[in-house]
Amino acid sequence: MRRRLALLALLLAITAAGATEPPPAALDDDDVAVDYREGTYWAQLSLRAAVPPALAIEVLTDFEQMARFVPNLNSSRIVARHGNVYRIAQQGVARFGPFTFAFESERQVELLPEGRLLAKGLSGSSKYMRSELRVQPLGQGEASRLDYRIELAPDRWLPSSIGVNFMRHELAEQFNALVREMEKRQKQRSGR
Repeated sequence: MRRRLALLALLLAITAAGATEPPPAALDDDDVAVDYREGTYWAQLSLRAAVPPALAIEVLTDFEQMARFVPNLNSSRIVARHGNVYRIAQQGVARFGPFTFAFESERQVELLPEGRLLAKGLSGSSKYMRSELRVQPLGQGEASRLDYRIELAPDRWLPSSIGVNFMRHELAEQFNALVREMEKRQKQRSGR
């Protein structure tokens, strides 16, 4: 598996237009599309999880436990919750080769009924952050497709050649960890 390195981010997405084949079950850094223009990064990815959508959403919204299974998070907590709208505070350290980047974020995350998670940055290590994560059933609903899109303007300058690769790596690492947790919970529930 080719591994490059990527920037910070956290969860949320949109379906890739016109995709006819299910996305891969695990992400390689090259599976994450990242573009950089005028200080802002745009990224998107798609992947498959062998779990029902309800379980995928359960893991994606398990903010209190997320630092346990997402590698670069040191802490994650719900600051406030009103129905399906969460206010989340997270801190961590992202690593890219010899570089380390401490980060923190406070985000508003809204869970919509059709399996979409919309997030926007409120404060932290980015000047601007918006993301969308869409969870859709595959087959008879025994598997899920996750489509994620993020727009991020970091608060500190990083050469785009490093930032693009860093973001690819971080997103692949984070989403692979999320899917591993989903599949772990699925195995525990099915007794395997």
